[in-house]
Amino acid sequence: MQKEKFSEWPLTDAFGICRQTVLPLYRKPTFDSALVTQLLFGECYQVHSVTPDKLWYKIFHEDSTRTGWISTDSLKSIPIDEYSTFLSSDYQVVTSPIAAIEYMGANLYLLPGSRLHFSDLELFNWQDHLGFTGLVRPHAKKARRDELVEIGLKFVNSPFQSGGRSIFGMDEQHFIELVFGIGGYSWKAKRVTGRKVDIELAMPGDLLTFKSSDKSPNHFALYLGAEEVLWMDNRARISDINEWETCLLTTKDTDLTLEVRSILN
Repeated sequence: MQKEKFSEWPLTDAFGICRQTVLPLYRKPTFDSALVTQLLFGECYQVHSVTPDKLWYKIFHEDSTRTGWISTDSLKSIPIDEYSTFLSSDYQVVTSPIAAIEYMGANLYLLPGSRLHFSDLELFNWQDHLGFTGLVRPHAKKARRDELVEIGLKFVNSPFQSGGRSIFGMDEQHFIELVFGIGGYSWKAKRVTGRKVDIELAMPGDLLTFKSSDKSPNHFALYLGAEEVLWMDNRARISDINEWETCLLTTKDTDLTLEVRSILN
């Protein structure tokens, strides 16, 4: 039955995969709507509904648990068994700032966090098989602390963009989620991961958050060691913890509590 408020028709057993460099998800089925997030090449999604004119599809990104609208031109359908295989099998995740793959007879540029799925038959020399140039790592292999720091530093000077999730623009939470995601650690939206540790025990690769006393954490940083953090202001930048805190206290959040969480065992 058609919903009156958003004029959308529900769909079942419909699935898709991102087959472009960046796929924007909008809050409403219109291009001038706010950006919820972005999907990167190789990321899969469920299709929940479609507008009556079939120009917009509402999708659910299972990795982040975020929902948004994509245009019909961006929809790339896949069968449910392929969707399940992609989610349950290991894949290569792009780590280089810019990579490229031969797709549909032309080069397609890939950004950090993009996924390359392959079958067992393609494990041998798969870079040549896919015409890929760039650096990748297996997602199933959890990154060490130094590797997480190295991943994070590749985003230095990336600009701020509300809802953005690419090296060309991202917001604060998406930025940290993406760094840990590339390192093989999952992080659902609105759910801070890891275990809390004393600030004196913070180690490089730990997650630092500032939160108001009555709210969930809304400021995030990657601890680099030596009292330095990587965080998002108008761009991704490095500063010491005190400078980070001072910058945050100039906003409306005057009552902030620092918390350190270890994502790694």
